[in-house]
Amino acid sequence: MNELDRLGMPGCAVATVEFRDAATAQADAMGVRPAVVFVDHPIQNRTPDELADIADRAIRPILAAISSS
Repeated sequence: MNELDRLGMPGCAVATVEFRDAATAQADAMGVRPAVVFVDHPIQNRTPDELADIADRAIRPILAAISSS
């Protein structure tokens, strides 16, 4: 994402809430503050309807993150 940011291309990572601490630690280690949207955990074994619901709830924060980049 750093390279895309350097090129002026907006980006946003998407991860489950289970990885919030790991994402923060990695960003701190790299000295960056990427846009990240966290969604419900776990993703695996979700029904198509559950995945669609997760995506529906995440799309606005994702679009906000990339439009403010």
